[in-house]
Amino acid sequence: MDLSFPNGKSVNDGIDKNVYLGKHVELHYPNVDNFIEIIKKKGEFCKIFKRDLRRAYRQIPVDPKDYNLIGFSLKGHYFVDRVLPMGLKSSAFICQTVTNAVRFIAKNHDISLINYLDDCAGAEINSCGLEESVEKASSPSHRMSFLGVWFDTENMTMEITPDRLVEIFDLVSFWLNKDTASLKEVQSLIGKLNFIASCVRPGRIFISRILNFLREFKNEDCVLEVSLELKHDLLWWSEFLEIYNGVSLLNLQEWTEPDEYMASDACLVGCGGVSNGQFFHCVFPDFIVQQNLHINALELLSVIVCLKLWGQKGRKICIQCDNMVSVQVINQGKSRSRFLQACLREICFICAIKECELRAIHIDGIDNRLPDMLSRWSLSDIYPIQFYKSIEGRNFQHINVDSNFSDSVTIGELSLSVDLHILRTQAQESFKICTCIRN
Repeated sequence: MDLSFPNGKSVNDGIDKNVYLGKHVELHYPNVDNFIEIIKKKGEFCKIFKRDLRRAYRQIPVDPKDYNLIGFSLKGHYFVDRVLPMGLKSSAFICQTVTNAVRFIAKNHDISLINYLDDCAGAEINSCGLEESVEKASSPSHRMSFLGVWFDTENMTMEITPDRLVEIFDLVSFWLNKDTASLKEVQSLIGKLNFIASCVRPGRIFISRILNFLREFKNEDCVLEVSLELKHDLLWWSEFLEIYNGVSLLNLQEWTEPDEYMASDACLVGCGGVSNGQFFHCVFPDFIVQQNLHINALELLSVIVCLKLWGQKGRKICIQCDNMVSVQVINQGKSRSRFLQACLREICFICAIKECELRAIHIDGIDNRLPDMLSRWSLSDIYPIQFYKSIEGRNFQHINVDSNFSDSVTIGELSLSVDLHILRTQAQESFKICTCIRN
């Protein structure tokens, strides 16, 4: 029985996916990160479980008052589906709600469990009145597949199978040669890349342009031209998947204390920062000032300058910033702003090169006075005076910063996978890499 037929007059057309029983609802599925949290809680060498419900939708009864909506007549006979049908728009939400109840019961018995529709990991559920699919279950072990990812608590790894890697690499290669795409094609691509990004956290940044492209679709029948921006993200994925072996480490160590602290600030004309007895201040070059960027963008630029100056190999870095948007963008690894996305890509690139980790902490402006004075250095003589008065008796070293934030590189040194803006300098054959979005 097709509950989406006829178009415009079907049962599904009358169902609002955001409303259930008169209340606003949102469907949230657990992800790989949620399962990692369970492993963190249990520790290394823990044994992990998986249980699967047998024909989960068919175990959930339908209210008799709704029989008229999911029945049909044929040759004088009436047929009614008394359990949850597969094609109903609200079936996924209802099923997830049922297994959420199972998770809640397990939690009250000190059992860690996550549920993805009919898949449950971390505990047994056969005493909750739901029939289990025994053949899909995974007995307690150190190695188990969940949500398509193999978890190994002995080696503390997550693994994606080679055949899945080949499948997604071929898909990306196909997309690099596409000129147009439909909504469903883009949604499928995002789903595949999100699967990889669940194990490779930096990869999440390189889905943002594809998400921007997805938002441009007005309806399901729309077909749009594949943009050059989107292909820049796909190029990164193509090069990454070619060398990625599918194995990622599970890092269970919490940040108890960073290896180094930085603090930064920006105003409309310049930026500044301090770290471990060193400080810098610089005026933004004309090509940045002329873009009339929002202060959020300028604040994130100052973070990048700090990383380039003081980010050390293999270190855990904490940067303090009084701009909440910058803090959220760094910690969440995503933004809808194209400029902030470009900044994120450069942060990811720097951290990848230096093999360092970055987290941001929001502090009040009153507690960020030194970087604030440095960012306003060129506005008035009062700021240098105030700064030196504030550090009186302390040993601070001034670091000179190139106004373009980087060193010159030749054309031959540029990598196609480095997704940065290239600014041509006066010398015809030299370029500078800086954090600035392409026009």
